[in-house]
Amino acid sequence: MENQQGNQLVNKFVVSLTDGQILGYVTDINVEVDHDQFYFILKIKPLENISKSGELQPGMFSSERKIKIKPTDIVSVGPDVIILGNGQVPPIREIERLHNIASEYNALVKELEHKEKVIAELKEENSKLIKQIDELTREVKRLQVLKEDFEHLKEQLIKQEGQLEMAKEYIKLLEGLRHDIDQIKADVETLIKGYIEDVIRKIVNEELNARGLKKTLL
Repeated sequence: MENQQGNQLVNKFVVSLTDGQILGYVTDINVEVDHDQFYFILKIKPLENISKSGELQPGMFSSERKIKIKPTDIVSVGPDVIILGNGQVPPIREIERLHNIASEYNALVKELEHKEKVIAELKEENSKLIKQIDELTREVKRLQVLKEDFEHLKEQLIKQEGQLEMAKEYIKLLEGLRHDIDQIKADVETLIKGYIEDVIRKIVNEELNARGLKKTLL
């Protein structure tokens, strides 16, 4: 029963009604028995500062310390706050003031829980955005490769087009040369024919002359 009651005190803020102070935040608890009386040894982190808006400030928690209390010192245990009275009944005004403090702390805890939820959602959204950025980066790289392939193909086509134009010009040149060759061939054939006729005529005339005949008119 004592352990169950003690476990209910962990992870709560401790407020002293008699001192009018926020003692700290319970991180651990032990039970000490002395004869027929038992005590709670609370291990807490004292608070150094908290803003008026209820927001935690950097360096809010100092080093841990221990306090020893009796069960009768506990006035109330809420969902987030432990109220200590040290066996005394504080003035109603102090109770109201500390009740307001406890309410502020409860609101602060809820606000922190909400902020943690928002942070978790933002982290999840950030992970999705990082994934989308990675996919877009891969797509950009793929498009870059396609662009490089297209530029290479374009260069090859331009080169082939240039070679095709050169081939056309070469064919035109060959056509011209063939015409010139045909003309030269015709001229050569004409010259050879004329030369052969002259040689034959000369041979025939010499033969006729040798025989005392009239020269041919071939």
